[in-house]
Amino acid sequence: MTLSLRDLTISYGALTAVDGISLDVAEGEIVALVGESGCGKTSLARALLGLLPRTATVAGSALLHDVELAGRTDWKNVRGREVAIVPQGAMTGLSPVHRIGAQLSEMLTLHGGQAEPAQLLERVGLQHAMLRCHPHELSGGQRQRVAIALALAGEPRLLIADEPTTGLDAITQRQILALLADLGTSMLIVSHDLAGLIPYVDRVAVMYAGRLAEVRPARTLTAEHAHPYTAGLLTATPVADRQVPWGSIPGSAPALDLLPSGCRFAPRCPLATDRCADEAPPLRTYEAAQVACHHHDKPTYPVVPRGDHLHGAPVVRVRNVRHVYRTRSRTVEALRGVDLDLHAGEIVGLVGESGSGKSTLARVILGLLRPSSGQVEISGEELTSRRGRALRRLQQRIGFVHQDPYDALHPGMRVASLVDEPLVLAGIPREQRAGRVREAVNASGLPVSDEFLHRFPGQLSGGQRQRVSIARALAADPILLVADEATSMLDVSTRAGIATTLRTLAVDQELAVLFVTHDLGEAVQSCDRIVVLRNGTVVEHGPSADLARSPSHSYTAQLLEAARTAAV
Repeated sequence: MTLSLRDLTISYGALTAVDGISLDVAEGEIVALVGESGCGKTSLARALLGLLPRTATVAGSALLHDVELAGRTDWKNVRGREVAIVPQGAMTGLSPVHRIGAQLSEMLTLHGGQAEPAQLLERVGLQHAMLRCHPHELSGGQRQRVAIALALAGEPRLLIADEPTTGLDAITQRQILALLADLGTSMLIVSHDLAGLIPYVDRVAVMYAGRLAEVRPARTLTAEHAHPYTAGLLTATPVADRQVPWGSIPGSAPALDLLPSGCRFAPRCPLATDRCADEAPPLRTYEAAQVACHHHDKPTYPVVPRGDHLHGAPVVRVRNVRHVYRTRSRTVEALRGVDLDLHAGEIVGLVGESGSGKSTLARVILGLLRPSSGQVEISGEELTSRRGRALRRLQQRIGFVHQDPYDALHPGMRVASLVDEPLVLAGIPREQRAGRVREAVNASGLPVSDEFLHRFPGQLSGGQRQRVSIARALAADPILLVADEATSMLDVSTRAGIATTLRTLAVDQELAVLFVTHDLGEAVQSCDRIVVLRNGTVVEHGPSADLARSPSHSYTAQLLEAARTAAV
C-alpha cells in the first residue's frame, strides 16, 4: 500500500475541515478525490505535503510506505522525493524568468533525481527544444506538462495532482489526464470534475463537508452510484451527450461553524428524512463500494429541464471583423472575417481552444480593442469607430463577467460598494443607486441582507464572488452580457448554478448573453446557439442541439468527442 490514511482529522482552531478520513491508495493506483469547493479536499492534500498553515492541527495517521506524514515537521527529504505535487496553475510552480531546462536541472539537483532534463520532457511528451524556452513561450497545456515533469524529478512514490486541468480547454484536459494515467505512479488527483476523471482513474472518493460520502471503483460509478451527492455532482457535470437534463445541486455546502448534527448533506438532499437530520450515517461497505447514506439504495437527483422560449431582435451585430497582432518577429491573424448576431433573450456560446480568437473577439465586442477591419453595432449604433465619451456611453450598455472570481473584485471593497461602482461611473444619482444595487444582487441569486452586502470578497465562496461579478455587470442595466470563461474556475455544481442564473437573466430581462468557453459540453447544455471558432475563423454555428447531434466540421466533432463521456 503506497498511502494509508486512518482517521485523518484537520482542524483550524475550533473548526474541523477534514473529519476522520480513512482512505488507501495502492501501488500504482490512481484515486480521484472529488467534491465541491469547501469540502476539505485542499486541506487534505496540503496536509500530505506539509503545506498547511501553522494554525492547523493534524490528528490521525497518514502513512506513506513507512513514512508518517501527519503532523510531520521535517520535510527536507520527503517533499519532492517521497511525495510531490502538480499544482493547479502551472505558472504558480514555474519561474517566469528562467528557462525550462534550468528549472528542471534545479529540481533534479535538489531532490537527487537520476534522470536528465531532456528525459523528463520526453516522459511528458514534450520536445527537447523546449528546454530553451521560457514559460511564457509555451501554451497552457505545455506548461502543465512541464509542471508534471518537475514533480517527477525526484521520482516520488506518490504524486498529488491538485486540479491539474482547471482553466485548460477540453481537448488539452483529456490529454493531460491521459498523460497522468500513463505514468504508472501512485496518484491522488484532487478535482471537482467527477465525470471527466472517470475514464482515467481507478477509484473515486467523494468528499462532502469534511467527510467521505462515497468510495467506489470508477468503472462502476455511473451505473451504481449510491449517494445522492454523487448523483448530484454527475447531474451538474456539463457533457455534450447527456441523456438527462443538466442541473445544479440546490443550496451550498455548510460553513464549518454551521455543520448539521446528522447527515451533513441532508439540508440539500431530495431524499432526506427525519432520521437523516438526527443521525449521521457511517461509511458502510457494500460489495466494492463504501457509502455514507441511509438511502443508498435510492440513487436519484431530480432536475428541471430548460424550457423553450422565443428570442428578440438582434442587439449586437458583428460584420466581417478581422484583427491582426503584429510584433517585431511575426504577424498573427487572430480574427479572420467573423460575422455574428446576438439576440435579446438568448445565450450564444463562443467555443474554441486556447488561441482560437475567442478572447480577442470578446474584447472587440466590449470596445476594449479596435479591430483591424470590420464593424460592431450595439442596438444599431456603430461601436468600432467611437472614441472617448461616445464609446463609454455604448460600453455602459455591455456587462462583463470576468473569468477569475478571485482577481475580479477589489479585496478592500464591500459587496455593496463593488456593485455600486458601475453606477457611480455611469453618473446615476445617489438616491437611485441603493435600490438598483439590491435589485442587481437579488437578480444574481445572492441574499440582499445588510450583513451580506457589508461582506468583503475574502468572506465569500468562489461561486458567491462570481455572482457578485454578475451583479456588477447587471447594475447599469445592460442589453448585452459577456461572460468570458465565467465558470471555468468553479466546481461543477456552482458552474451549473451560474449557468442557470444566466439563463434566468436572459429570459426575464431579455438580455443577450455571449458565453465564451472552451468547454463545448457546457455550451451545449447552457446555450441556445453555438459558434465554433478555430484559428480566428468561424468553422461552424447553429442551434446547440443540432450541433451536438450532427456536427458538420471535423474540428467540432473533435471538441464534441472531448466533451463526451460515458459518465453521465
